[in-house]
Amino acid sequence: MITMPRDIVLSALLTGIAFLPGCAEQPPRMAAAQPMAVRFSLDTPVSRIAADPRGKAVLSRDVPGLMASRSYPLFEDMSLMQIASFSGGRLPQSKLDQVQADLALLPACDQLGQ
Repeated sequence: MITMPRDIVLSALLTGIAFLPGCAEQPPRMAAAQPMAVRFSLDTPVSRIAADPRGKAVLSRDVPGLMASRSYPLFEDMSLMQIASFSGGRLPQSKLDQVQADLALLPACDQLGQ
């Protein structure tokens, strides 16, 4: 009879048990993805705000001509804070404060369905 070292036998036994159905530790189940509520701010890219009809209305009212600008494609992925820093004073803090106040009044929307 061949004798095996105790560690080899124990290792083989434990490995075999791990592969038995229902015996191996199951990975934790992922929770169903919940849509995150999104609020717009002065740091949100203008294109994301404009994609929501409510956000677009705020931009149209508070910063008229922003989305109609011929340069819109150049700055649509920038936030209003970034745009203000390059505007040379054409987008003053008072306007930013008004936009922020109006965006804060919008109900949060989910990323998927808005």
